[in-house]
Amino acid sequence: MRNSRGQYISGHSGNPSGRPKDEYKVAELARTYTSEAIDTLVDLMRHGKDERVRGTAAQALLDRGWGKPKQELLAQESGGLLASLRVVSGRIKAREASVAS
Repeated sequence: MRNSRGQYISGHSGNPSGRPKDEYKVAELARTYTSEAIDTLVDLMRHGKDERVRGTAAQALLDRGWGKPKQELLAQESGGLLASLRVVSGRIKAREASVAS
């Protein structure tokens, strides 16, 4: 239900039927391609010349099937992201120094 200007009338939904019921089938279908998507990413990693489209498609299948990977940032001191990055940077420099000597 819309008014003469095309706006929804108050009290009426713009999506009366709600979210599609078979949305889970998309993720299930994408999961069937997981092995092939991983194989494609490995192949592109090893032999790719500029096949970004194939790599992006494979990544999209993985994201839709399994969700985007979660990132955790652990730090021994508080103080936000900048402080955490400084801690990580210090650990990397210390590791590089110990390997070099």
